[in-house]
Amino acid sequence: MRYLYYLTTLAVFSLFITSCTEDDTGSGDEGFLAAITVTNPTVNEANGMTGFNISLDKVNDTGAGVSVSYTVGGTATAGTDYQALSGSATIEDGSQEINVFIIITDDTEDEENETIIVTLSATSNVTPSSDNTATFTITDDDEPSTGGGTCTNDNSINLENTSCIATPTVANSYTETVSGELRTIVTNRVPDHMYGNQVPNIVTNGLTSTTETFRLDATPTLAASSTSIVDEEFRPAYDMGIALNGVPIDPAPAEPFIFENTSTGEFNWDWVFEPNNNRAAVGLDCNTSHLQPDMMTGTGLIHYHGDMMDYAEDLNPDINSGNVPDQFLQIGWGSDGFPILYKFGPDAAGNIKKMTSSYVLKSGDRPGDGESAPCGEYNGKYTNDYEYSEGAGDLDECNGIAQPITIGEETFDYYYVITDEFPVISRCISGTPGDDFKKGGM
Repeated sequence: MRYLYYLTTLAVFSLFITSCTEDDTGSGDEGFLAAITVTNPTVNEANGMTGFNISLDKVNDTGAGVSVSYTVGGTATAGTDYQALSGSATIEDGSQEINVFIIITDDTEDEENETIIVTLSATSNVTPSSDNTATFTITDDDEPSTGGGTCTNDNSINLENTSCIATPTVANSYTETVSGELRTIVTNRVPDHMYGNQVPNIVTNGLTSTTETFRLDATPTLAASSTSIVDEEFRPAYDMGIALNGVPIDPAPAEPFIFENTSTGEFNWDWVFEPNNNRAAVGLDCNTSHLQPDMMTGTGLIHYHGDMMDYAEDLNPDINSGNVPDQFLQIGWGSDGFPILYKFGPDAAGNIKKMTSSYVLKSGDRPGDGESAPCGEYNGKYTNDYEYSEGAGDLDECNGIAQPITIGEETFDYYYVITDEFPVISRCISGTPGDDFKKGGM
């Protein structure tokens, strides 16, 4: 059984609560008007999380928390179909709202839709209005394995982008300078677009910022051999690059998005989830990005795992219109200093075209036993389901192409491409990656 979680967007219906008695928090006879808003009252169990937001009509300045109690019923079973709720939510002093999350369990049973019904109940300082009930419907996601034989591994994939609902509270900061053969980027790693505040298994308190410097070659050359962005044990080793807003481009997944031995729970790093095909499991938003939470603070830094579609459309609203653009769109820099283009680039004749990957899905079934390694048909659930086939597309094994390209007054003899198909973002680096892109401890 695997738990897949992500934070859904919040909006749609309201429950109004008025205070009718003097509370014990120091607010006297002055009560609060509270509203509960929720979006996606229907949630598929693979999506992992739904919830509601309780907001007050003014900031709580009572000096203590304001508690709202509720009961939970419905046909879904607490502790089995979803993690049991506490029955109360406290809006702390100085705050005006709180999110209450309902974490759904993704089981393997084929079952009918189930409901969770949340009903507000009175407290010493809060009285529910007549609109006091919220009903959630959990829909089932279980399908037969696509593999043959008796394989019982979950071989499902998920390709649905989730919403970007949060706006950064800190402004984006990005500067880029070139001095001689060195390009220096200083960023606070805050995106200049909305994002999704969902992380499987961990509920974060929001986006954080940090000032970081990335140095890369301003006059890059191709290396004798490429450098993988993962190490020999397939653990993340390098960021592939950085977007032009200062957000790292980091497609390789880390724990816990790895096949687990069904007997020991040990990770098999030969079989890591392909993020672009497990978007609900990895908790990816409309830009195929998510927060990597700091366990001490509960906040997180954001990075891209795949197609940063909304960000690209901010730069060029017509880039995904289906038409070939007149000009290519640079969206970032590789860690070796070569530019990264979004989907389109110049061919040998200098004509802009949509570039295609040369990776293909392996055929047949995986050789695993279903216990220490996954079984089932190769379907893209794991990165290792794909293999490079030279000449199958326009691009090389690092999703790049050796073609001259001019950006401003700079000319390069190679560029990378963000593609529609796997790998979407390159999993190797054709030049020499800068040390600032190494993962910690290397």
